[in-house]
Amino acid sequence: MGNEGSISNEQNCELAGEWVATRHSEWKNRNIGSHSMRARMPHTKMTYGSDGNGEGWVGDVYVHVSATTLAPGQFEARARIKALLWQANDGNLTTLHDGTLEVRYPSNGILEYWKRKAGSAVPIPVAHPVPSGPLRPIKLMFRRVDSLGITWHWAICIGDSIYETGGSMAVIGPRGVVHASSPLVTSKVAQTGTRPEQFDGYVDRGWTSAQTDAEVEQFCTEWVNRHPMYDVRGPNCQTFAEDLFIRLTGQNLEFSKFADLKRGPEASANAVWLNPSKKPF
Repeated sequence: MGNEGSISNEQNCELAGEWVATRHSEWKNRNIGSHSMRARMPHTKMTYGSDGNGEGWVGDVYVHVSATTLAPGQFEARARIKALLWQANDGNLTTLHDGTLEVRYPSNGILEYWKRKAGSAVPIPVAHPVPSGPLRPIKLMFRRVDSLGITWHWAICIGDSIYETGGSMAVIGPRGVVHASSPLVTSKVAQTGTRPEQFDGYVDRGWTSAQTDAEVEQFCTEWVNRHPMYDVRGPNCQTFAEDLFIRLTGQNLEFSKFADLKRGPEASANAVWLNPSKKPF
C-alpha cells in the first residue's frame, strides 16, 4: 500500500486488472481483526493500474498499494491505510504457477492470496532487458547481530562484489556507498567497501546472474529512493537482500526473515561458516 498519489516508473505492470480474494482460510496478519474473515467479505477486491498502483477494500479497510516489478511475476510493494495512519513498506508479491498472487508483508505478518476476477483482462507480458555480463555466482551472506543469535544481517554477493544496506538506509558495495538516503553515513565499511571477512557465513545454492555491477548499482539506487527509511521490522537489510536476489534470479529467497519469527539461512544445512564461533546452536 504505498503513498497515495506516489509517482511510479511502471508503465505496463503485469498486475493491471481486478483481483479478488482466494484461499481465504490461509490469510493471516498480526494486526487487529480476522484477516481470513476479511478475505471472505464479498466486497474484498483490489484493482491495479498499468502503473503498478492499486487500491480497494480488504474487508473493512480501504488499502492503497504501490508495486514495482523486480522480475517477471515478482514485485515489491508499499501499502497504506490512510484512515488508520498505517503503512507497510516491505511487501513481496509473487505470481504463483497457477496464476494466484501471493502477497506477503513480513513486518506485519500479512499473508494473502488473490486471483484475477473472472473476465479481467490479463496484460501482455513485457519483455525485460537481458543482462549484459558473464554469469557470476550468487551467495547469500549473513552476520550475527545479537549475542543470542536471534537477529541476523543479510547481504548479497555476486561474483566478488557484496551489497548490503544498513540502518541509515545506505546501500554499500565493494567500493563503498552506492547510494544513501542521508549524508550521515560514516561507518568504516561505508568508506572502505564490503569484504567477505565482515560476515560469519553464507549459503550458496548454485544461483547465478549475468547482471553487471553497474546494473546492480542502478537497482540499488532506485531501491533506496523507494525505501528512504529503515525499519527494523522491514524494510531492512533482509528486505533489500531478497529484493536484489529477486532482481538477479527471478525467484524469492527460500529463507524466512527475522520478521517472520522463524530461523533463516543461519539454520540451513547448506550454510558455510566463515566464523564457526557465531553459530547459534
